[in-house]
Parts: sequence; C-alpha cells; structure tokens
Amino acid sequence: MLITQKRLATIIISSSLLMVQSVYAADWTEKVTIRGFASAVYQQTDDPVFFNGDCAREFADNGSGVVVAQPCANSTDPGTVNGVTPANGGINEDGSFRRTRIGLNINANINERVTLQTQFLVLEEEDEYKMHLDWGFISVGLNDNNTVRAGELRLPVGLVNEFQSVGFSFPWIEAPQLFYTSDFNGPNVTRESYRGLNYLWQGYADDWAFTTEIFYGDIALEGMSLNGMFGATLKAEWDDAVYAQASTYSGKMLYEPRMAAMLGETHQVSTFGMGGDLSSFLFYAEYAHVTMGMDVQESNAWYTSVGYQFEEITLMLTYQDMTKGDVAGVDDALKNSQTMSSASLRYDFAYNTALKFELSQIDTEKGVGLFAAGATTDLKPADSVNMFGMALEVLF
Repeated sequence: MLITQKRLATIIISSSLLMVQSVYAADWTEKVTIRGFASAVYQQTDDPVFFNGDCAREFADNGSGVVVAQPCANSTDPGTVNGVTPANGGINEDGSFRRTRIGLNINANINERVTLQTQFLVLEEEDEYKMHLDWGFISVGLNDNNTVRAGELRLPVGLVNEFQSVGFSFPWIEAPQLFYTSDFNGPNVTRESYRGLNYLWQGYADDWAFTTEIFYGDIALEGMSLNGMFGATLKAEWDDAVYAQASTYSGKMLYEPRMAAMLGETHQVSTFGMGGDLSSFLFYAEYAHVTMGMDVQESNAWYTSVGYQFEEITLMLTYQDMTKGDVAGVDDALKNSQTMSSASLRYDFAYNTALKFELSQIDTEKGVGLFAAGATTDLKPADSVNMFGMALEVLF
C-alpha cells in the first residue's frame, strides 16, 4: 500500500512527539519541583462572640455610615451567635480548628528563562474542605536582575504576606491578625494574591540585597473588587539578617462594595516594616495606613514582635494595634479600636516539624474590632477576651 506524502508527514510528526514525550517523561523530575506544608491549628477564646471569622454577611449602609449586618444562616442553627454559625464564624468559646490547612507548591522550569509557579491550598469552607489556587503565575527572566511575571500573583505588601499560609515559616500560630486579617471590619491592608502583572528588579552591593517590585492588576476584597490597582514595593536586606520594606498601592473600589458611598472611591494603602534575626534575637515591626473614601473607614494598624531562639525553643512577645474611623468628624459610636497582646512558644522537636502554643489577650476599646457583632442588636463581646491556641506545623 502506498503511503501518501501527507500520511508520511503525519507519521513523522507523531513519532517525533512520542520521542519528545519520552524525553520529557525521563527528565520531568529535573524540571518540576514539588513542595508542601501543613498546619493543624486549634484556637479557643473565653467569649461566645466569634473572632476574626470569614462569614460572608451582607451589610447595608443606613446613609449615615452605620452598618447593619445580616445573618449568615438561620439563627436557629446550633451554635449560632449573632446570626453567624460555627462553620464560618471564626474563633469563640467552643473552640475552632478552622485555621487547619494543607498547601502544595508545584513549580516547573519551562526553559532557561521561563518558570511556572503555583500554590494550591486546601482549607475548610462552610463545613467541608475545598482546594483553590492561592496563586499561579508565569515568570520570565529577562536577565540576571530583571523579571516579568503574569497571572495570579503574590501581593508583595507586608513582611510575611507572600507566605502567610505557610505557618512553619514564622514563629506565631498566625501572622498578626489585626494587620493581616481579610475581615472587612479590619484595616484592609493586604491580601495574599492579585490578578495582574509584576515587574521585579533585584540588585546586590557588598552585603546588601535590594528588590524593587512594580505591580498592576485587580484584587478581590470581601464583598467588592479593587480594580486598576497600581503599586510598588521596595526592600533592602543586609547580610541575610536584617531587612526593611516599604509598599504603597491604590485602586478603585467597584462591584457592590460593603458601603454604597465607597463605590468608585480610591482604596489607598501605605506600609512600612522591618524585621530580622541577629544572633538568635528575632524581631518584626510593621505599620500601615489605609484610606477607603470615607472617614469612618480610615485605618491605622501596626504591630511589633520580639523574641529569642534557644536552639529548638523560640519565645515571642507580640503587641498589635488597630484603629478605624478614629478621625475628627466621626461619631464615637462608629469608631473601632482594638489591641492584642500575645506570648508565643515554638518547639522545633523534629526536622521540618514545629509545635506551637500561644496565649493572647484581645482588648476592644471602641466598637467591636474583628468580633462578629456589627449590628446594633448583636451580642457584644467582653471588653477583654482571652484566647488560647496550639498548632502543629510541618514542611515537606
């Protein structure tokens, strides 16, 4: 039987593809790296009102800046407090494992200049565990100092923001909650990722390393979207021991923001932080200022954390402060002010495995802070609430 030229070409192409696939199958381990992490977390307060949850409650503005919160679920469900169920409420006196999570990083070297980086995260959402793409982007190295990236990117705002899901990477059970929270009632400083573009420059001089990131895109906020976000981050690091970072970004708030008066307004964020590890002495400190188009939503958040590492044992003391709407012209009833003091102990009892314990005191000076008690008819938390936490962290 004669083989036509077209048929011959098809055979040659198919054979070539099989050969290529065999080559890739043989060396995929050299091109792909897989890493993972897991955190088993338990936290409990001595108050019935949920703290720092992820309930997607609907809010309405009564025209004077007062927010009325709607229930997350039927108020007759067991364990419901202020219309918030344990499944999406946060932490209260009944205890919660909601911060338990498992993550997987899969990175692939496409060629000498292009890489693909991803992080998948599995965590509990509404009574079941779900997997979602935390971030995933293509990185193109222009040369040794310049890189362009595109996709779902890590937002470079905050000292630990780009790895805050990886509990093993820092000494606390969670990154400071009054600063890094995604709760709308918080300062709205940062999120872990955004969709867009990023330009990265890295340079070195003696013992110093410098990084500049310029980023553009959209970021999902709770109940709204931040569009046309543009920002920059500058970072300097000395001798792999001490580092400082400054960031700023802004964008337009669109798509049904929590308050109608915020629609089309600018969300502006500025942060500065320092951290380091000097002869086993650890320290972190960050400050952020946020404006969202309304005086009642203007926020300041900061924290400082210091500690010492005794071989396998690390002790940390942390103080956090968040104020919201604390400006002239805002009624005292609409102001929000909360502080949090914590003592953390970390024990690295095995390779890439750490056990953590944490005691915290949450003081609410004005408003309700991160407690789920936004409606006027809600049960309010005590002025001072104690919280206990423990976590088992692994890296693999």
